[in-house]
Amino acid sequence: MDAAIGAAPELMKLSAVPTAVEFMERDVILAAERYLGKNFPDKDAAAYLLLTYDGMTKDEIERNYPYIADACFKKGGADLFIIDTDERKESVWPARSAFLEAIKASTDELDECDVVVPKSAIAEFLRFTYALGIKYDIRVKCFGHAGDGNLHVYALRDGLPDEVWKFKRDGVFDELYARAFEFGGKVSGEHGIGLVKADYFKQSESETVIRLMKMIKAAFDPNNILNPGKIF
Repeated sequence: MDAAIGAAPELMKLSAVPTAVEFMERDVILAAERYLGKNFPDKDAAAYLLLTYDGMTKDEIERNYPYIADACFKKGGADLFIIDTDERKESVWPARSAFLEAIKASTDELDECDVVVPKSAIAEFLRFTYALGIKYDIRVKCFGHAGDGNLHVYALRDGLPDEVWKFKRDGVFDELYARAFEFGGKVSGEHGIGLVKADYFKQSESETVIRLMKMIKAAFDPNNILNPGKIF
């Protein structure tokens, strides 16, 4: 896992910048295999990065392979697989698209912590995430965008009684968001705040930022008729 996550910042330094850097742990890949009935090309490692590159020609992209491989090898000797056949494409991308549905299918209920942390903190944050799963004796699954530090962490209910589930889920999420804030992260990477994250959002932002947001809200909505009673 450290090798995969550690490679992400190295890859972003190259002249050929990937258009996607997706992080996947092995357990999530296996769940996607079961859900789709398709085999992933390789599933021996604890974690994977799925990289996508754009270019004007195929040759232009292939010329960057040695540099990409070198960046991966520098951080713990990660192996590199080229998805260069239709068969491999059909086994990899559908699996990535099905991660959430596959996780849902493995339990009776789940809840998501969508959080963003600096790229340099991803590996440590993930280790902390899995440690919380052990601490609270609850299954925790994770995947996300290693290129920008945006991670999707899911707590799985697995038939727990209501009060036990609420205690474990809230405990995991409280500690996850608190740890993200310590790293300088944010309460949401791409999905907005809504109602559930309102308290976490107010913990993460300064009084000055919140005051400015209230002023913007008041300027566009002086009668408070747009989403009244939400964040502000």
